[in-house]
Amino acid sequence: METPDVCVVTGGDEVRYRSYINHSVYAREHGFSYHIGIGLLQEVTSPYWYKFGVIEEVLTRYDWTMWVDDDVYITKLTKQDGLDVENLIQEAEEKDAFMVIANSPVNDVDPLWTNINTGVILFKNDPRSVRVLREAREISLDVVKEGWTFEKDGLFTNGDQDTVWHVIKSDEKLLAGVHIVDYARLNYRDYLYKDSLHDGFAVHFCGPGDKVLRTAVFGKRFGLGQELVPTELLDKWSVRKRQVMSDAEIAKRSAVVKANLLKKKVVRKIEFVKENKRWK
Repeated sequence: METPDVCVVTGGDEVRYRSYINHSVYAREHGFSYHIGIGLLQEVTSPYWYKFGVIEEVLTRYDWTMWVDDDVYITKLTKQDGLDVENLIQEAEEKDAFMVIANSPVNDVDPLWTNINTGVILFKNDPRSVRVLREAREISLDVVKEGWTFEKDGLFTNGDQDTVWHVIKSDEKLLAGVHIVDYARLNYRDYLYKDSLHDGFAVHFCGPGDKVLRTAVFGKRFGLGQELVPTELLDKWSVRKRQVMSDAEIAKRSAVVKANLLKKKVVRKIEFVKENKRWK
């Protein structure tokens, strides 16, 4: 298979995690370009909105742009691990799709589903991509929320995911050009991985909480540090600075997380009692 012209992109107004090492290694292993857009943009009202500007910076320079959130780590890093993105692009080209995105898992751990998850998106260099990005950035979240129903649209997350879904669902022609795939192919979850890093394409530590801790715990399962990159690939690409969270630090952070969860439960119980005048 010929290597497609792809740029792997991430960014925002700060570097929060070691995921940029992971993304860069993946891009280099697959012969893709890599761009991290760290800087300021005008009229940014939400941290999610940096995504739109960073993608637009490179969209017209490549055939395809692959956006990856900074809390996403690719777990199938080499060509030997699989040509997941290459295959998805081929599928998209065959059906004249301009965008590839995954749905979300629906289970006991993630009961609050969404139609799409914007943690990983593939955008083609296409006028339809430009339209989605600009309309999604310009529309008010209040307007989007007015026409939102959980039954049809899933969880409202108050971010770019909602505006992107609103734009594409509101136009049948746009929606027809979106290749929505199973989450395992593009946007997996840490608790779904069993015995292999190849269970999914990329692990997404979405939602609130201590994501540095979650990354460390996940990495420890597979003998990896905060970059979630095997030692041989770190050596190959001359990554000298490496981070591994100690067992003591993991225990300390885990205790804080448990304490915060307990505090939230107590607050919710107090509010329930005040409202209902009963304990249960």
